Amino acid sequence: MTSPFMIAVSGGSGSGKTTFVSKLWNRLEVERPLVISIDHYYCDLSETALEERAKKNFDDPDAIERDLLHEQISLLRNGLSVERPCYDFATHTRLPKTERLDPSSIIIVDGIFSLCYPELLKLFDLKIFLDVEDDVRVVRRIGRDIAERGRSFDNCAGQYLGSVKAMYQKHIEPSKAQADFVIPWHSFNERALGFLSNLIQMEVLNKRNITSR
Repeated sequence: MTSPFMIAVSGGSGSGKTTFVSKLWNRLEVERPLVISIDHYYCDLSETALEERAKKNFDDPDAIERDLLHEQISLLRNGLSVERPCYDFATHTRLPKTERLDPSSIIIVDGIFSLCYPELLKLFDLKIFLDVEDDVRVVRRIGRDIAERGRSFDNCAGQYLGSVKAMYQKHIEPSKAQADFVIPWHSFNERALGFLSNLIQMEVLNKRNITSR
């Protein structure tokens, strides 16, 4: 069996990773890539008091259950399906349901921490970092958290000033050094998308040709 082509997409919170991955998926639609969001692997805080959950530093790599993340990505890479947890950002807890993920010829791992874990870096064939200035990212993040995650402006601003900015500088920005490509993404960079999608398609074809020999 041909091993999947593994892609990591990283960047600071609000850098536009979801949009980038969606556009990349559309260009690779024939292969039907599997997209894995690291956000669903946040540690379950259901046993922590509600008022304490919001104080958790969610922008530190230790906020992720990284053993489970590595295990499930490794299984998918080896052609096995997994039951991925489902995370509720409004309550900072995992839902009782899971979602079945089946392997694909292309697997895209999306998340701010995707270049932070040495054990994951070994699994990727292509590593991408989206580079966006701080002011743009914070505006995008606050807008998203208010609209999609039920949070107030004060909560979003406090979280950004309390942990997001510092953790980006400490963990996420340095991980840019692990990337094969650093993509300016202040606005849609269609030229970079076209180049990368062509590269990925060529690499997938090469894998198949090698396996069939």
